[in-house]
Amino acid sequence: MQYIVFFVRVIEKKMTSLPPSECCAKVAYQQGTPSGHIEIISTLKCYVSSNYTTNSDKYLLIFTDVFGIELLNNKLLGDHFAQQLGYPVIIPDILFDDPLSEGSTDFQRFFANHPVDKTKKCVFNFLSSFKDTFPHATFIAGIGYCFGAKYLCHHLTESGIIDVGAFAHPSYIEEDEFSMIKKPLLISAAENDPVFTRESRVKSEEILKCLNIPYQIDLFGGVYHGFAVRGDLSKKQVKYASEKAFSDAVYWFKYHAEN
Repeated sequence: MQYIVFFVRVIEKKMTSLPPSECCAKVAYQQGTPSGHIEIISTLKCYVSSNYTTNSDKYLLIFTDVFGIELLNNKLLGDHFAQQLGYPVIIPDILFDDPLSEGSTDFQRFFANHPVDKTKKCVFNFLSSFKDTFPHATFIAGIGYCFGAKYLCHHLTESGIIDVGAFAHPSYIEEDEFSMIKKPLLISAAENDPVFTRESRVKSEEILKCLNIPYQIDLFGGVYHGFAVRGDLSKKQVKYASEKAFSDAVYWFKYHAEN
């Protein structure tokens, strides 16, 4: 009963995307060997790409889904972005080494361990000291997948240090949070998504039109929530959507780094 009441309480708020659900727990594992490593940055464990340095002028921050930095797919994603962008990628562990367990759909436990205020504070503290740790940074991009999109959203405001953002199948974002965005935003959405629904996409577009910021919304037909990180790449349609969402994000970040 507590589980049901929790979700009812959340859904009563005006949302542009709903809370994570069972679709967020499905993983098709990719093949590969990560080339990055774990680094402690501002007391937070992070996965960093092999070209990591504190002297770069550009960085990409990835805010993960509920599986965090230990999921192979997330590590490989960071490596691929670093290869294509040519500058360091950092994936902070905003889950405090406590991701959703493999095969689990126990979101009641997950949200009890990761309340919004706790995660917001974690991300805020990490980003507040970012410019001190990386004094040469003049361009910071951010991308949020599912759970992580909400916490990136808070730093795409006028005073936020993130210069350009991207979401892939976002979850749990309230309209008030979405309406505060002042930076360019790319959204990659799945046609079949019980979290970022058609109604959510339409509402997001309506808000973005009013914000007068550069934005792009891509809708991929025939794929499901999670396709950009955890999709089954043996399926041609999913592979295409995953690769296209990735290449769009790379182009989005490159364009806004130069303009």
